[in-house]
Amino acid sequence: MNDPLQVSELVGYVKRELESDSLLQQVQVVGEVSNFKRHSSGHLYFTLKDDQSRMKAVMFARDASRLKSPIKDGMRVVMTARLSVYLASGEMQLYVERMTEDGVGALYEAFVRLKEQLEERGWFDPALKKVLPAFPQRVGIITSPKGAALHDIATTLRRRYPQAAIVFAPVLVQGKEAAPQITRAIEQMNARQACDVLIIGRGGGSIEELWAFNEMNVVTAIYESQIPIVSAVGHETDFTISDFVADVRAATPTAAAELVTPEAAELEKRVGELSRRLTRNYDYFVKSRREQVTRLAMSYGLKSPRVLLGLKQERLDRADMNLNRIGKQLILTKQQGVLNLSNRLARIPVRERLEEQSREVERMRKQLERIRPYMKMKHERLHQMVARLDSVSPTRVLLRGYTYVEQNGEVVRSVKQVTDDAFRIQFHDGSILAKREDE
Repeated sequence: MNDPLQVSELVGYVKRELESDSLLQQVQVVGEVSNFKRHSSGHLYFTLKDDQSRMKAVMFARDASRLKSPIKDGMRVVMTARLSVYLASGEMQLYVERMTEDGVGALYEAFVRLKEQLEERGWFDPALKKVLPAFPQRVGIITSPKGAALHDIATTLRRRYPQAAIVFAPVLVQGKEAAPQITRAIEQMNARQACDVLIIGRGGGSIEELWAFNEMNVVTAIYESQIPIVSAVGHETDFTISDFVADVRAATPTAAAELVTPEAAELEKRVGELSRRLTRNYDYFVKSRREQVTRLAMSYGLKSPRVLLGLKQERLDRADMNLNRIGKQLILTKQQGVLNLSNRLARIPVRERLEEQSREVERMRKQLERIRPYMKMKHERLHQMVARLDSVSPTRVLLRGYTYVEQNGEVVRSVKQVTDDAFRIQFHDGSILAKREDE
């Protein structure tokens, strides 16, 4: 018998077994919150229960800071958690990573379904993403006129790149009318070609507050837009379907403004550097060409042009003599080839071979004359045999008004062979189906 286990050893063993089960390390649980307490450290402690069972749960401050709405007793929630054992008490409890109200959970499920559908359609394909213009002349903004997003985007644009004009389309960014207004604004921006790049965004919020950017009509308008779109919805941790379909996703509205524009000060600095490099290269080019001209001016050829011209003339004379020599050699070679060919033709007995061929043709002509009567007789005999065959042909018989009967692929020679099945009567120009009907 094994030695008895210490309590801590048994609890530790159960803890390890639970944590080794991957299914229990990320499980979704739905239930009602009770005995809720918020510790001064920011950790949340509560019990999750239903009609039949209850289990303790804890949510550490880091995860609790991401909650979109406060938790209270009696609230029905959906949570993602891992299951483990608290060593000090030996109790199983849930360590919660994410938690939303049960209704929000339904929204999240709808979000996941739509995301999967559009991903299957290829709407998130990086190959479809349009490139943002390097130096936009007009930047479009679609957001609420009352939100901080408009102020953040406009301030950043004016600071970084005041050369760009701002085209603003005010819309609601949450509520029932938000999605139709956002959709209409995107379509109008495209119809009028009102801008070179378009920023769509708003500040952070709960999943319900951001839901307009998960609506299918908004997502479709973004996908069909000919203008490159930057999605800046929510904060860095917020994601909507619009973020995935847009050409670029920005973590914040300010980041979106930085993505669509260069920084004017940096451009000015860059232009200054290029100008200095151009000046240096130009000075070097002029200096090197001036030195080259000086060397040429001091060269022997320019000092004595007659000598230089004489050298060029000598080279020309040598080339002319070489050309004449090569031409004469080529002509001699071709003449020798023609002479050799003529000698070869002279040795061939052309006349004798032609006479021999003529005699052979005459011999074959006489032979053909001898067999012509024989061929004529064979042709007449063949014609007679064809006529005899034609006279006894079944087709000839049918032409005289006769017919024959087939049933089941066989010729019927007696009325006794005809069954109740249909049979075929064959004429010279076709056939018909018939059926036996006795009285």
